[in-house]
Amino acid sequence: MTEPIFYIVEVEMPDHGLKEFMEWYAGVHAAHLYEAGFTTCASYRAVAGGLPIVDVYQGPSWDIFERESFNRYRGIAAQDSYRPEFLTSARNVRTVYTHHGWSSAAAATASRPLNADWLTVWRFSGDGESGERVADWLAREGEARLLDLGITQIRLIHRAKDAPTGQSPRPSWALIGEWNTRPPANAHPDILLSGLVPPVADEEMFMGFRLYSWADDRAVRVAALQMANERARSPRT
Repeated sequence: MTEPIFYIVEVEMPDHGLKEFMEWYAGVHAAHLYEAGFTTCASYRAVAGGLPIVDVYQGPSWDIFERESFNRYRGIAAQDSYRPEFLTSARNVRTVYTHHGWSSAAAATASRPLNADWLTVWRFSGDGESGERVADWLAREGEARLLDLGITQIRLIHRAKDAPTGQSPRPSWALIGEWNTRPPANAHPDILLSGLVPPVADEEMFMGFRLYSWADDRAVRVAALQMANERARSPRT
């Protein structure tokens, strides 16, 4: 497989573990992943939907998982004494995707490095027809509508073969949005994709702000942390 991959790893995170995770990820883990052959490593903290942490890795192709550099990384990871202990039993979901270009421009930018202060992930089920309906919508009007809402990059992706690190229960398709500011309330799949795909369940949505590297705008970072702290203090249902 020679198509560039978009590899999403979702991680359960205890409230007390974030600082330790951040220090390990930035100082140890990311460096190992680049050595393994990934070209982009980024981590996002949830303010809505999904598991608390979503890591995104880009690579040149699925074959990265069969390279010696990745096998060496797995050996290093297995003996990593700096890895937070709680990650050993933490729930995680690992899903490999490839890009689905809905236009020549989208196809040309499929492997562009992820660089966004905010990220949305809308996963939806269905066969190839569902993906094509979304692709057609993007080409006709969807891209323009999303750009008007403030999105900076759109990626339509579909499941690839599972990585050797684990199987994934996630749906076949996802629409990835990159934003420089927090997405507005009307940037919601059940509004924008209504009639194109089945309603998107809460656990199949994610919105979060970037941890690595930190948002360039300090005001964005402060506002994001404030919202995350408010979410942590709110009653859990």
